[in-house]
Amino acid sequence: MRAVVEQIQQTYDLQVSGYYSQLQLVEEFLLHERELSLETDTNKSFFEAWEKESESTLIFLQENGQAISAGGTKMRIDMPSKFLLDLKNGYNIGKLVRLDYDQEKKDGYLVAIPCQEYTINGETYTAIGTVYDHSKLDSMLKLKGYDGKAYLFMLDYDGNITYTNLSGDKYQRNYSLLKHLKGEQAITEEEADLFKKKFDNRESGVALLGKQNPYYLGYCPIESNNTILVCIVEKGVVDNVLMDYQKTVLFTTILMAGFILLLFAGLFYSISRLSLADQKAEYEKRNNDLHLQTMKEMEVVNQKLKKAKNAATEALQTAENANKAKTDFLSNMSHDIRTPMNAIIGITSLIRHDAGDKAKVIEYADKIDISSQHLLGIINDVLDMSKIEAGKTVFKYSDFSILDFMQELDTIFHSQIYEKQQTFTIIKENIQHEWVNGDQVHLMQIFSNLLSNAIKYTQEGGKIQLLVEECETKSSVYAKYRFLVSDNGLGISADFKKTIFDPFTRAESSVTNKIQGTGLGMAITRNLVEAMGGTIDVESELGQGSCFEVLMDLKIAEDRTVALAAQEETDEQDGNILQGMRFLCAEDNELNAEILTELLKIEGAECTICENGEEILKAFEQSAPGDYDMILMDIQMPVMNGYEATKAIRRSSHELAKKIPIIAMTANAFSEDIQHSLAAGMNAHVSKPVEMKVLEKTIRSIKSGGGGYRTAGY
Repeated sequence: MRAVVEQIQQTYDLQVSGYYSQLQLVEEFLLHERELSLETDTNKSFFEAWEKESESTLIFLQENGQAISAGGTKMRIDMPSKFLLDLKNGYNIGKLVRLDYDQEKKDGYLVAIPCQEYTINGETYTAIGTVYDHSKLDSMLKLKGYDGKAYLFMLDYDGNITYTNLSGDKYQRNYSLLKHLKGEQAITEEEADLFKKKFDNRESGVALLGKQNPYYLGYCPIESNNTILVCIVEKGVVDNVLMDYQKTVLFTTILMAGFILLLFAGLFYSISRLSLADQKAEYEKRNNDLHLQTMKEMEVVNQKLKKAKNAATEALQTAENANKAKTDFLSNMSHDIRTPMNAIIGITSLIRHDAGDKAKVIEYADKIDISSQHLLGIINDVLDMSKIEAGKTVFKYSDFSILDFMQELDTIFHSQIYEKQQTFTIIKENIQHEWVNGDQVHLMQIFSNLLSNAIKYTQEGGKIQLLVEECETKSSVYAKYRFLVSDNGLGISADFKKTIFDPFTRAESSVTNKIQGTGLGMAITRNLVEAMGGTIDVESELGQGSCFEVLMDLKIAEDRTVALAAQEETDEQDGNILQGMRFLCAEDNELNAEILTELLKIEGAECTICENGEEILKAFEQSAPGDYDMILMDIQMPVMNGYEATKAIRRSSHELAKKIPIIAMTANAFSEDIQHSLAAGMNAHVSKPVEMKVLEKTIRSIKSGGGGYRTAGY
């Protein structure tokens, strides 16, 4: 009987896991929607198809038990608050419930999962569920055998019935099974307490109970929704089933024994009739067949050994190629890192020598800045490739303008193009949807890599072109864009074109060897494009220039041109927003603290430095409202880190605990680091090295009601 209970439990787990997966599919479809409309054609079509496929009703639930169906019908779900609390705490649930809607009551089996918050018609919903007809669960858990006298129950860990195949309202309305058995004198008080402990400990087993009317009680936990499966069968029914089974086994054994005797008798008779010559011929035939079979098997084995040897040789060659590529990469990296480092160290010595010459000091500082930015780019490439290979790249989607994005690229690369006296042209064709939703940071990284290469590998006075074109598509949700980055520079050889998107590869020639790079930029670019659902290709001939094509679908967003224009006008009127501001800063590195203090001082701002999270928490709690306008928070600090300090500040009793803006200011610059900062209660994230223009832009965004993050260089 224990095996029967466990089999039912496995059947239930398998079916309900499928229900949970179907609900997760709904959540993935609505991943980027917070303000959810049930009336849009896209959502309505998806919901109707989903309900038809699953033969159930899709609903969204509030924390108080109120719900709304995908069709817009409001209802109340009658179930204990414990199940609502389980949903709130992140658990999946399965429960037989009663739905009240349109002056009608209906029983069904509810399966629900917690989800992100959705706002529907101004109300907040925190779970997605589906209601199946009671008979569907009965059919799934139907017991074969026991003459239909096996009774199934699902209990919560308080012993209350959440499902049963018995009829009767009392069994389906949060009724206590143990209490019922005690009332029927089918179980003693001590036995009830013992089973309560077993249920609490998630144990499984079978027990024989009842003196006057003995019965078996089997029980097993269902971990997928925090319930206990219980099966009750009278002892007499089980005994009858076992007796029938024993009779069947005995009859089958006798039948098989008779068949075997007849088989041996027939075999003996056949052998006795064979002549010695016939037996010899049969033996030789079998021997030949065995030899042929052995030869075929040996041939198959040899083929497998040959394939295994080829695979091992190929794997060894791949490993050797990868090892050589990484060795070459480390050799190039040693040169590429030492080059800007040598410049920084050398120019620092020159500054000490010419400290009294202001013009030379400014010139030296500019060169240090260029070398530092190049060194930072090398480090970022290595870290980005490491994240991509580990599969930990995180994408953050937001609305942005394609046209503004093109203009920002023009602004970023204007000075580099001007220095080489190159011509840069941006062409926009058939842009029907200016505003899209995508990961602007990683898109910027993709086209920064492509344009940076075009500038580096194109001669002085050369031409570079960036084309963006919106292509035709049947989708009403996504727009298809075609980007072309072309130049008339050095071009790419046919051999290098085959490996240009592989990590650690660089073109080798007397010209390209003078150009610094890690050999990771194009590998990062391809991985980012493909991770965002796009494709990248290249056409090039040596000495004839190159053309990179990127095709990508981006979700159509609401046009916000007017709102942004108003914001830009407000920004222009604000002037230097840092002037007169007072900052409370956490920075454990003395040199970084000194640099930050002086940079803010240049902008007309003041700051108070704290060496760790505990000190900045104490300083904030002792401050009066108005002492500080904003907090700049380092992350990795001794005693208490930036995340812990931010959470402690938000929990404090200070009048401005929930209001004062906090900006993360840290060397942790990956997308998940940004998410951790925002989750801890910070308003924005600025990565080191900090640039005052980036900090000023972030502060403007916070003061205008925005937030988010900024990365130096983008």
